[in-house]
Amino acid sequence: MDDQIKSNLMEAYLAQQASLRRFLVARLANEQTAEDILQEMYLKLERSSFSTPVENLSAFLYRVANNLVLDYRKAAARRRVREQNWSDSQVSMAGTEPVQDEPNTDEAMDARRKLAQINAALEELPPQCRAVFKTCKFEGLTYREAAEKHDISVKTVEKHVSKALKYIMKFAPHRGNDP
Repeated sequence: MDDQIKSNLMEAYLAQQASLRRFLVARLANEQTAEDILQEMYLKLERSSFSTPVENLSAFLYRVANNLVLDYRKAAARRRVREQNWSDSQVSMAGTEPVQDEPNTDEAMDARRKLAQINAALEELPPQCRAVFKTCKFEGLTYREAAEKHDISVKTVEKHVSKALKYIMKFAPHRGNDP
């Protein structure tokens, strides 16, 4: 009985294939996707087993086609959400433009090299000049707060920071050229 039901169903499918294709194109607005779903429908019908006869073969085929369209749309929606979540976790937005959170490898290596040059330049500064510069630039203290912390005048803090910046600007670019 199962073989006869399947045979009747497959005959109905082949007879209505063009009509089903138009139905799917109208629902999906995409001929390639409609063709893919039509083939998926064929495979689904071929693999199915039936214990009771289908009363209205045409209605059954359109119901299967519609269900496959709904499944396709649900899967597409899940895929969009998944891709958006992944994108949101990988990229930040600056206004309306996406900005990648992580620099590329070359940029990261270049930044590490420059940081090493700056650290090397800082190590050559006198200890108090280096400490005042780090307090202002790395810890983020104001000149007044740095002056209080190091028990010096604000003017002395300004001189130390200025000296350190000038030295770093002269020293750091030449470091990368040394063998």
